Amino acid sequence: MKKNYLALIVCFFILCQFSLAGQAQEAVDILGKASAGVVTLKSWDKNKNVMGEGTGLALDENLVVVPYHLISQANAAEVTSISGKRGKVESLVATNRDYDLALVRIKGKLGALKPGTSDSLNPGDRIFALSEISGQVIITEGNLKGWLELVPGKIRLLEVNMNLEKPACGAPIFDAQGKVVGVALVFGAGVKFGVPVEAVLAMNSQAKGLDLKAAPKENYLDLPEGSLLVGKAASLLNEPGMASIYLEKYLKQKADDLEGYVLLGQAYYRLGNIAESYKNYAKALLLNPDHPQALYGMGLSKLRERKFKEAAEYLEKAISRNIDSREVFFELGTAYEELQDLARAAENYEKYVKAGAANPFPAWLKLAQTYQRLNQPLQAIAAFREALKINPDDINCNYNLAKLLAETNQYEEAEAVFQKLAALNQRDAVTYYGQIMQMYDRARNYERAVEAARKIVELNPKNEVALYNLAIMYDRLGRLEQAVQTLNETLALKPDYTHAWFNLGIVYDKQKKHVEAVEAFKKYTALAPDDPSGWLNIGLEYMLLKDFEKALPNLEKSVSLNPNNPVAQYNLGITYINLKDNYSAREVLKVLQKLDQNLAGRLAKLIK
Repeated sequence: MKKNYLALIVCFFILCQFSLAGQAQEAVDILGKASAGVVTLKSWDKNKNVMGEGTGLALDENLVVVPYHLISQANAAEVTSISGKRGKVESLVATNRDYDLALVRIKGKLGALKPGTSDSLNPGDRIFALSEISGQVIITEGNLKGWLELVPGKIRLLEVNMNLEKPACGAPIFDAQGKVVGVALVFGAGVKFGVPVEAVLAMNSQAKGLDLKAAPKENYLDLPEGSLLVGKAASLLNEPGMASIYLEKYLKQKADDLEGYVLLGQAYYRLGNIAESYKNYAKALLLNPDHPQALYGMGLSKLRERKFKEAAEYLEKAISRNIDSREVFFELGTAYEELQDLARAAENYEKYVKAGAANPFPAWLKLAQTYQRLNQPLQAIAAFREALKINPDDINCNYNLAKLLAETNQYEEAEAVFQKLAALNQRDAVTYYGQIMQMYDRARNYERAVEAARKIVELNPKNEVALYNLAIMYDRLGRLEQAVQTLNETLALKPDYTHAWFNLGIVYDKQKKHVEAVEAFKKYTALAPDDPSGWLNIGLEYMLLKDFEKALPNLEKSVSLNPNNPVAQYNLGITYINLKDNYSAREVLKVLQKLDQNLAGRLAKLIK
């Protein structure tokens, strides 16, 4: 027997070394001091079916605290210490149903753990849980996130940040000094919390208790206390699936719990079941028509149903009842935006960001867009700048800011933002430089427009549109030779580019190269024979060359395609006069008198 005992001890320390690798010294100390007081629990019903498995902690040498739901239906139970000692559960001494706790007496002796106080804990404090799972001793380190107020002034839980598995349900929670400050309860991956040690100490350890087999059998999780504990904790821990299941159980037994309906409404809302969410918020309002959280929930439900007028009314009421939520302003802004009440939308988006929103970027963006729609560009610019302080590389935000800066004549700042966008999103760099070019073109700052157009050609040297736009900018800048050269490069890439031929003719005309202009316009009319402007320009170039016989058929063609163009009619009349055909000139005059009295008067003076 002695040999076997030694083998067990050696094996135990090997397991401890494995599970504690990398752990803090506090964890090692806790293991040394507390391992004798931590047990695993297993319970059975009268048919030997396993009813529960978890962890327990020794309050005295033969008194163990375990989760009540693990033994509430059991006929028999047994605990096993980390060192391998087994002890039968003899009696149920006391329970604390508010906290799912049971105090049981066992046959055998354990090392009692030292209790501390949970009130000494502060958010962020390090805490430790000790358990044995599948034969391995596990110390889990975490920290206290804060407190969960299930029933204000009555039921308060420790919100813990710890990686606890279900078999650790009932494990003691220690502070850094190795004192017990709570008991861990685990109902799922997202529903784990701590019961304050004060609830453990409040149980009557002096009671005689009942033999476990004789104790009343009940499913604790179906009782009001159990369904309240799990349902409200799950809701506060943002586990809506479990919250809805247990809160439904609870409210069937406690139909007057206003807060329960509010939490159930929140759970269904998170699950996307808006009809059930609305129904439970409505029940809460029947109990208290002025409850701010219920009013807020009704507003959210109506917002999700796209019933924006009703949503706005409920949200306004929630605000008037001092709802403790910054988000309400964002949601109210959304409702008013959908109702096209943009001034109120902007007002509420602004309240939201000024209230210290946790994630203000979407609200600044919404506020900026709303100011845009209100045609308040300066306010929109300011809001976009605030959004970019939070997310400086947001493409949409930068793009809209740049466009607004351009529209308000803040050209250099607009250019800087467009260039930043080109660096952030190189795939669309051509688009951003195109915006710069168009901006400076509208501002008649053709030097800067040419710079942007050159950059586009650098990025896309084989693109005929890029070359064409550069040529147009050269033309507007008065650099006619460069315009001609670039247009010819464009046509080398795309010989049937009609606009390039037309503008090449225009530039040649500006250079007084009328023969070259004629040839360019002829290329254009060959590609666009139904456009009267091509024929008109050929006729005009021949007129400038004093070749009225060649001008005539082109002008007649232009007029036949568009007889309502007074310029074409006037120049056709001038051509007839130069060809000594006054009769035809007078016929043109009759048409011109209906189109343009000024040109008709000028033509009449020339007809003899």
